[in-house]
Amino acid sequence: MKHVILIFFCLLFCSCRQGGGKNDLALLHEASLHTAQPDSVMDLLGQIVRPDCLQGKARADYALLYTEALNKQDRIGTNDSLIQIALGYYTEEAPSIPLAKSYFLLGRIYQQQGNDILALKTDLQALATLPPQTQDRTRMLVNFDLGHLYHQQGLYRQALSHYREMQRYVNAHPDTLDCYITAYSMGNIFMLLNQYDSAYHYYQKALPLTRQLKNKSYERYILRQLHLHARLTGNQEQAQWYAEEIRITTDPYFKAELFQELGNTDSASFYFLKATKDPRISARTMAFYNLFQLHRKAHPDLACVYVDSFHSYKDSLYALRQTDKIEKLTAQYLQQIDRQKEEANRRENAIYLWGGIGVTLLLCGIVIFFFIQHKKRRYLLLEKQLVTNQLAAIKEYVAEQNRQKSEEWEAVRQEIAAIEMQTLIGQFQQTAWQKRIHAIQKGNGKPFSKKEQEAFQKETLALFDEPVKRLQVEYPQITEADLLFCLLSFMDYPTSLIASCTGRKENALRTCKHRLKEKLSKEIFGFFFHFTNNQQDTE
Repeated sequence: MKHVILIFFCLLFCSCRQGGGKNDLALLHEASLHTAQPDSVMDLLGQIVRPDCLQGKARADYALLYTEALNKQDRIGTNDSLIQIALGYYTEEAPSIPLAKSYFLLGRIYQQQGNDILALKTDLQALATLPPQTQDRTRMLVNFDLGHLYHQQGLYRQALSHYREMQRYVNAHPDTLDCYITAYSMGNIFMLLNQYDSAYHYYQKALPLTRQLKNKSYERYILRQLHLHARLTGNQEQAQWYAEEIRITTDPYFKAELFQELGNTDSASFYFLKATKDPRISARTMAFYNLFQLHRKAHPDLACVYVDSFHSYKDSLYALRQTDKIEKLTAQYLQQIDRQKEEANRRENAIYLWGGIGVTLLLCGIVIFFFIQHKKRRYLLLEKQLVTNQLAAIKEYVAEQNRQKSEEWEAVRQEIAAIEMQTLIGQFQQTAWQKRIHAIQKGNGKPFSKKEQEAFQKETLALFDEPVKRLQVEYPQITEADLLFCLLSFMDYPTSLIASCTGRKENALRTCKHRLKEKLSKEIFGFFFHFTNNQQDTE
């Protein structure tokens, strides 16, 4: 039974490790080599059959790689339960790049939740946990997020310091995408700080990179920033040139704004009307607003139509923003519910685990208890058998000696019986019945009642059980009352006292004595009635 329980626990322990073998570890290692290709990482991680059975570092690596791939695919979402697994494991170790990545990804999730303050604190923790002098791209990404968050909070100096840290990484590791991000980010900050020369320098660095990447959206954005820069610095020719560059683009709203700035109302109105068909609600709203501003004096009736459309789209835009807020709050609420469910599941699993361990220990204890009892019973049986065999050997020896020396052994048996009777008499004298008999003998007590006589007879015969059984076996016709009479006579009690204890008359006791003399052997009768007072009664 004990071996069966051990085998059961081994199988139970190994069942959750079937998915964590060598193949899973190899897949994790291969996925860590392809972090630049998130699709490949997701494909490799998807080949792990039981990721929930991974343990320790393998489990943390899986959570980190999966969340990192989601971030690169812009699908990171608002649920932080997976990255918290990696964070919980790496926190127990020394500061390292995986720990910094975990904090960085958690900050990205907080940004998706709309909690910029918490995201800022998390990114600062990520920066603090990076090993010193580490030139890893994680440091650049963390600095970018910190600069972006400080920018949104209006803390431009702090944002600029983190963008400069990005620039150091870019200088050490020339990468087109990183250079482009750093350049236009620093240009935006210098524009806000009214440092136009620095802003122009970084915008000029970002513009060819956006064209190299064929990112039309950011190309238009940088051209507009350069156009704004030229207007603010009073360089009209350069502003006109950038306006022509923007005009070449296909975005009607940008073209309309340029024509409006140049005072070309007809062209601006034409492109604003085209912008009202833009799929973006914000572009439509602003297009109707600008149309209202253009025509409110010259064409009031048309302006009323535009202003009504503007209010409709403005309400839709407001409702959309409210919907976004509701979705974020709902996502946070669902995330909190998921955390509570996970905590409840952990508590429930802990209860089941400890309950299972308790039941198993109880079963093991019961099995061990019965095993010990079985061994005890076996030892007792063996000991009893041994004693029985010894007694049989002694009886055989005594019988053999009895046949050879019957007279000597008869004297020995009588002596042993006398010693046994004296021992039982000593026990009888310690009972309450002896005190009652002594009180009756002195004249201070009353004779036994009928119930007391029955109890006295029963308890006395039970005390002298061995001699009584031997007499009953040898003389089956003898009664319990006669046996009690023999025992009391052996203890040297007079006939009158025996009559008070047993409820029998003295004449009846004398008659009983004569009858016992005929029934019992001479030796047995002499054993019980050999005292002087009994002899006098007999005479």
